[in-house]
Amino acid sequence: MLRRPSDCRPMFQWATAKAVPASRSRWLCSVGQDWSERPGGSKMPPRRISRRTFIALSATTALGAVAAACTPPTPTPKPAEPTKAVAPAQPTAAPATAVPTKPPAKYTEAPMLADLVKAGKLPPVEQRISEEPLVVKPIEEAGQYGGTWHRAWKGPSDFHAYGRLNYEPILRWPRNPKDPILPGLAKKWEFSADGKELTLYFRKGLKWSDGQPWTVDDIIFWWQDIELDTNLTAAPHAEWVVNGKPMTLEKIDDTTIKFKFDGPNGLVLRMLAFHGNQWPLNFERFGAFAPAHYLKQFHPKYNKEIKDYKLFNEKADDLNPERPAMTPWTVSQYKAGDAKLVASRNPYYWKVDPNGQQLPYIDQVELALVENNEAVSAKALACEIDMQFRSLDLKKFSLFKENEQKCGYRTFRWPSAQGTILALWPNQSYTADPVLGQVFQDKNFRIALSYAIDRKKINTVSYLDQGVPRTLMVVPDSPYYVAEVENIYGEYDPKKAGEYLDKAGLKMGPDGKVRLRPDGKPLEITIETDRTSGSDLDALQLIVENWNAVGVKTALKTMARDLFWPRACGNEVQVSVWSTDRGLEPFVDPIYIFPFDNRSWMAPACGVYYNTGGKQGIKPTGKLAEAQALFDQFKATVDEKKQLELGKQMVKMAAEECWTICTVGMVPAPCVVKNNFRNVPEKYTQDWIYMSPGNLDPCHFFFKK
Repeated sequence: MLRRPSDCRPMFQWATAKAVPASRSRWLCSVGQDWSERPGGSKMPPRRISRRTFIALSATTALGAVAAACTPPTPTPKPAEPTKAVAPAQPTAAPATAVPTKPPAKYTEAPMLADLVKAGKLPPVEQRISEEPLVVKPIEEAGQYGGTWHRAWKGPSDFHAYGRLNYEPILRWPRNPKDPILPGLAKKWEFSADGKELTLYFRKGLKWSDGQPWTVDDIIFWWQDIELDTNLTAAPHAEWVVNGKPMTLEKIDDTTIKFKFDGPNGLVLRMLAFHGNQWPLNFERFGAFAPAHYLKQFHPKYNKEIKDYKLFNEKADDLNPERPAMTPWTVSQYKAGDAKLVASRNPYYWKVDPNGQQLPYIDQVELALVENNEAVSAKALACEIDMQFRSLDLKKFSLFKENEQKCGYRTFRWPSAQGTILALWPNQSYTADPVLGQVFQDKNFRIALSYAIDRKKINTVSYLDQGVPRTLMVVPDSPYYVAEVENIYGEYDPKKAGEYLDKAGLKMGPDGKVRLRPDGKPLEITIETDRTSGSDLDALQLIVENWNAVGVKTALKTMARDLFWPRACGNEVQVSVWSTDRGLEPFVDPIYIFPFDNRSWMAPACGVYYNTGGKQGIKPTGKLAEAQALFDQFKATVDEKKQLELGKQMVKMAAEECWTICTVGMVPAPCVVKNNFRNVPEKYTQDWIYMSPGNLDPCHFFFKK
């Protein structure tokens, strides 16, 4: 199962007069407090070593440290002992996110770091951790240091196989979606009375992975020299723009900053939890801070010997081993084409457990390069993965279960917040064939295609009856869920499909097999997708059969993601395919609800029109334009009741207009977890918006001895 590449920002950054995502103002009352108080400890100036030196020193001390206190690189357990090492009871669900906890007055650290401290190569742990560390409450229990977490990925285009483990934004999504947004790098925040200003208060003593101070200057550098530099960002991203005007920043001190907007920004907290990460987040080119002390030397503004931005982009990249970061692990070994990526613990990481152990527990993360999803599942079946759900094939669930004793792992079913795992969008802004574009604009045609799909068969054949046949893009746990349209146009009824095709003026041709377009030509359409294998491709082939059966001659064209993506965003595809995540928080990035930008494949050119304030694209009419206007109201208020009312109105409209043809939703993903790999819940709703499993705090996963 493939996912939208976080998987996905627009291929092109359009200038915008529209604002997008962030969160609820009254959440300040519940979480706007300091997660920590200054514990005791020395304030001696830290001795710092470079990231490169640290990696080299770590290599020389790791063997002794591992022998003394670390789990080895998780060898395959003996078949007779797959479950005996597990003492704690299995958690049945992701527990509520931790209540703010006062950190202990004394800290401990990984043996490999303690050895470096003893050798005088690293400052004491008290000097490396923030003065106000975030305390992570364990899902099961406080952990033990050591080990290498083995995973698989498909290379840089599959960046989030690594990136989601390092989910460290300014604010955080909670473990439980019913909980409010939580502190992250920022310990608290507050809105002005008019909703135009957001003040963020950051933890004192934060340090980059190279030991240099993290301050709000790193936010200012990102804003002034990356986001507002048209050589790096074509135009400011929509979440930072209100009423056509980009935000301004006001530095109060090194740990306090104000975000100022032209009007209320009712979405900004959500965006700081979603994209408040270190820039650029690989190909997404999203973020809200960057290491100024490191990157300025490569920026043409600060280094006159540099004439372009090629080197800057290379050095800023998330996979550059030299780049400082604020994450639990940082890349220590990788270059393009390598058979594996290795990320090692950050000695300056700013989180601890309730016992004062500096996180992360795990020494290293190692991702083996594989060709495709099939190869990811193959590595799991070969007992070579410690914990992973990304890219595992649901159809192999029974095989994963059969392999549990041999491999010494557990197999969980993690339901997704995908409203539909397979969505189809007839392109209403399609211009290559104007007659076909008009057909796609006819609501009756879209409804007919929906009635023609046998969702129950798709669920059985492709998803092992694990999903839910449905036609709504949000899931029941979402506050924007509208029960009355859960299955609108969702029954399998070829006769009714034919009636709606007749209403659209698409009469059956003389051969009795293919209907005719308004211009008298045979009605032929093409579905394009990057699903080249697996359950999704099987489902699409069934849909092709369904549509052909009602007289809509349908072809299926598969291709690699890097070919499909620009075509879909470029308004070149007749019917595009993807999945609709965001089922809990659809308005963080509302591309599936209405034409928001070029990723809104129900009418990508209309999305461009909205995203550029009418400077580019095609002007929408009717309900498409109405939905855009409703979102303008939604994002301009911090009134939760008003937002909820507007949000439900948009969700209902999108379903009734059948802009997105949904099929089967909430399909679980198999997750394999070694028996000694702990603090992973058995029950958990995973979603791209929540950067799953990032909101589970991977820094506190550990190998139990």
